[in-house]
Amino acid sequence: MPQVNAAFNHIAISVPDAEAAVQWYTEILGFRVIVPVTTRRNTDAEGADMLTALYGPEMKEMKLAILSTGNDVGVEIFEFVDPPYNGPAKRIDWDTDTYTQGGVFHFCFTVADVDETLAKALTAGARSIGGVLQPVPGIKCCYLQDPWGNTIELLDTTINQLFLTHFQCFAK
Repeated sequence: MPQVNAAFNHIAISVPDAEAAVQWYTEILGFRVIVPVTTRRNTDAEGADMLTALYGPEMKEMKLAILSTGNDVGVEIFEFVDPPYNGPAKRIDWDTDTYTQGGVFHFCFTVADVDETLAKALTAGARSIGGVLQPVPGIKCCYLQDPWGNTIELLDTTINQLFLTHFQCFAK
């Protein structure tokens, strides 16, 4: 049986304010709203069993929005209400603990113009990490933290183009 090449479907982000996060991701990165911010409770007629199965009986209420990127990868925005969001009250600055603690430490989106997108993000509360970089001539990228501390890379080419064309030393 041939090995299946799995496709990336979605990522879920927990934030203290779902409405603000939806506004930020749609205005800055151009994501489309598939499902607007909706409140879900473990007492709802539809979906309560799944909510309880995934999050336990303690999960009483949450807000959820579904966004879609330009290549139809989903971005789920969660705001946990009861029990409440217990993430950092403010953005945690990027340092060695941020990227060495294990787990996901950044995700990347392909954009047409790294400089323009970073400028928009900064005016909307993002924090730049290292400025705009050129890993190879003609290719730009940057890292930033959104207003909630999620680390995002912006890249103006695809991962295949970057590594198969420009960084062939990694492909060996």
